[in-house]
Amino acid sequence: MSLAEALLPGFVLEMVQGEMTEGERELAYNLTVIYGLSLLSMIVLYRLLKPVFTPPRAEVSTPSTLPSLASTTALIKARRSVMPKDLSGDRLSKDEVEAVLEAAVWAPTHHKNQPWRFTVLDGPQPIAGYLDRLDAWYSDHKEEIDQQEFTKFLAKLEGSRTSWVNNASHVVVLGMVRQAGENRAAEWEEVAAVACAVQNLHLALTSIEGASGFWSSHTWCRRARDSSEWREYMGLEDPEDRVLGAFVMGRVAKGKVFRSKRDCWREKTQWEE
Repeated sequence: MSLAEALLPGFVLEMVQGEMTEGERELAYNLTVIYGLSLLSMIVLYRLLKPVFTPPRAEVSTPSTLPSLASTTALIKARRSVMPKDLSGDRLSKDEVEAVLEAAVWAPTHHKNQPWRFTVLDGPQPIAGYLDRLDAWYSDHKEEIDQQEFTKFLAKLEGSRTSWVNNASHVVVLGMVRQAGENRAAEWEEVAAVACAVQNLHLALTSIEGASGFWSSHTWCRRARDSSEWREYMGLEDPEDRVLGAFVMGRVAKGKVFRSKRDCWREKTQWEE
């Protein structure tokens, strides 16, 4: 007896060897379809009923992805305000800029109002255009401004044309939108929310090796900053919306070292028990 005769039933062996009659072949085909559909139905039924009869597995605990208190404190203490003159002019990648903006929007916000608005100036040409816009605004309003103030503005502008344009990678102009409706949050809460967003941005930027920046409150150009034209530039519609300066960022020039210190927190703290 051959191996095939030993392993296969006679009906199957005849089918394999092609020794079946026409009627037998039709019967075999019908049985194959029936058994195939039955098997498929059993598989589908098993998949549907498995969750009912299978007890839930205990959740597997995963390690926390949160940084330690020590590493968080180290990041906070490493943050520095680095002026444009100390930046190198080397570019941050778009992914890096988008990542720090993503960090910014996770700031606390009253009523989840999310009042922050950002306009990103990407590279020397947009940054120079922004400074030109400031120059044009002050030139158009020169008669309304004290000469000493105007002279100080021009001096600051000239320095910014050099350091911002040549050294910065990006500038993020900062806006604040007031909450709509009668129950709007207090203005200070929305200013605080934008400030928290800027702190998030700055901390995220600090976590990128060799990157930093500073928040220019635009005191030196506050008349333009607070004008209706600047609100329009930022797409801010409500007269109570505000422009809150700009964050200048980039890569720190090699060899630059920055130190800072703070008074002990105990000197600023009252403790009641």
